[in-house]
Formats: sequence, C-alpha cells, structure tokens
Amino acid sequence: MSQARRRVKVHVFSDATGLTAERVTLAALTQFSRNIQAEILRHSHLKTPSQINKALNRAERDQALVIYSLVDEKLRLIMDQQRHRRSLEAYDLLGPLLTRMSRRFRASPSLHPGMLHVAGEESMRLAAAIDYTLRHDDGAGLESLGRADVIVMGVSRTSKTPTSLYLSCNYDLKVANVPLVRGMEPPGKLFTLKRPRKVGFTINPDVLAQIRRSRYQGQVVQGYTDARDIARELAYSHEIYDMLKGVKLVDVTNLPIEEVAGRVVRMLGLSKT
Repeated sequence: MSQARRRVKVHVFSDATGLTAERVTLAALTQFSRNIQAEILRHSHLKTPSQINKALNRAERDQALVIYSLVDEKLRLIMDQQRHRRSLEAYDLLGPLLTRMSRRFRASPSLHPGMLHVAGEESMRLAAAIDYTLRHDDGAGLESLGRADVIVMGVSRTSKTPTSLYLSCNYDLKVANVPLVRGMEPPGKLFTLKRPRKVGFTINPDVLAQIRRSRYQGQVVQGYTDARDIARELAYSHEIYDMLKGVKLVDVTNLPIEEVAGRVVRMLGLSKT
C-alpha cells in the first residue's frame, strides 16, 4: 500500500510583495519534497494590525505553518504576540537578521518594506517561473508544455519535482516535469516541440530501489521497488531519450538537488552569469 506524502499548508506573510520570502520558503521546502506536499499561500502588503489578524485567522483555520518577513518592527511585535496567543508555528525570516546587523554595524535599518526584494521586472519573472513550474508538476499542464524553458523527464523518484522547483527559485526558469512510465506512451508533444530544452534524468537502479523502499518503510512493492524491474524502467526511459534526440542526460545518483540543478544549467548554458 502506497504511503502518500503528507500535505502541509504554509502561509507567507510580508509587508511588501512577499516574493522574496516565498522564494526562500520554496527553496527550503524542496529539501523535504520526498515526505511532504506543501501548498503555499502568500499574504502580501500587510500594513496594519487588522490585516495581520485577518491573515492569521486564515492561517489558523488552515492549521498552517507561518513564515513572515516584516520590516516594520511594530508589525513583527504583533506577530510575535499573536503567534503565542494562537499557538501557531511561525518563523521570522527578517527580524533576527536585522537585529544582528544593527548590532554589528552599530546602525539602524532604513525600515522600508520591499527594499530587500528584487526589482519589479525580475520579481515578475520569478513569480511567473514559480507559478508555471507548480502548475506543470508530474505531467500536469501538457497543453502549455511549449512555454517551458526546460522540460525535465525521468522515472519515478528521480528528484524531478524538487529539482524543478530549485531551478525556478534560483534560476527563474519555467520548468515542466514529465514522468516516464514503462508501458505508457509519453506525451506526443515531447516529440514535436522544438523550443524547450529537454533533460533526461537517470540513476543507478540499486540506489533508486533503496530510495523507493525507504518511502515504503522497507516494504517490497511489486513492480516498483525491485532493482530488476527498475532497470527495465530505466532502459525504457533511455529508449525515449534516444527517440527524442538532443536530450541532455543527467545522472542523479547520490547527488544533492542543488548539484543536479547546477549540472542542468551548465549543460544547457542557462546559468545567470
């Protein structure tokens, strides 16, 4: 019996657009993607206590984890008070950093919301990239596959989702990830689209078997956790890669997500330099 990822809700509070805080939160959440499926709700331009309380009411109803990035010291104080009264789990991204910097530099911050946020045009690119990637996870959104900057392919549990999110959050890339399942025809668009760069993930079958077994607490799942079955899956994925032509292959065996993403951008010449 499969063990589904635990669903969690995360609310991001900001007195500016909140895109930077959301970016940091997403980058952190990718490290837990094997165990949790997170839904993020962003509350932007929170300027008054009533707006803070309204957002907290929603977070409380959702039993959500709260991440907040508030420049205004009064609003941070309200958050600190309310999270204890409501027994909410809430983490301050900005406050501790500003306090430590103030002590280190013996100076006070300007306290202008949004100053730490990226410029407007870049913000829009980042938001669009993250939105696209979230809507094109695990084979979804095939009708707009051609708008991707990168299409990531591979068999189950080869870190497609976390790598896709990492590429979006850190390189502003629109990434679609398409699962390859032995015995099922891949989407026809993969063979006709010219623009999006295509990347195929591969992995050592024994390592993948261990990853899949750990998800099911060591239980054997017929056709899914046996290394011989996995080897056949991987062989099928390589047949697809050969048919597509020009696919860049990345061996993800024992690599952290950031290294996999780094290899993708280097191979495709997409690094932001």
